[in-house]
This record gives sequence, structure tokens and C-alpha cells, in this order.
Amino acid sequence: MPPVMRKLVDVATAIGLTAAVVFVIIFTNSFLTARGGSVHGFNTWYTFILRPDILGTMILTAIVTIGYVMWQQNGGRRG
Repeated sequence: MPPVMRKLVDVATAIGLTAAVVFVIIFTNSFLTARGGSVHGFNTWYTFILRPDILGTMILTAIVTIGYVMWQQNGGRRG
């Protein structure tokens, strides 16, 4: 697999893991509210995760993090 493709897979994995963590938090929280339940928790998460600002933040964070790790592996700051 080419290095660029590997980094894109890393970015997609980071986005997926972030979405999964948010799902666990929102889904679990839905059982603690008055209108709780699994369907309500899933619908709340799904509505939240599809917001453009949330998607943009997850993507930007993953790209910046992967870029920073690549920069550090290539020597980072020298001096």
C-alpha cells in the first residue's frame, strides 16, 4: 500500500474511532435521561454526527494529528 494511502486509512480510522467514542457517550447518556432508550440514543448520535461542523472538526483533527505524527517521525524540529 502506498504511503499516502496508508495515511488516508489512518485518518479514516481516527475519524471512525472518534465517532465510536461519541456514540458510546451519547448512547450511554440516553439511558440516564427521562426520554432515554436505545432508539433515542442512536437517533441523537446520528443527528449529531451528521452535522457539518462536527464532521469538519473530526476530519480536521485527524488530518492535523496524522500530519504532526508524520512530521515528528521525519525529524521534527532540529537544532
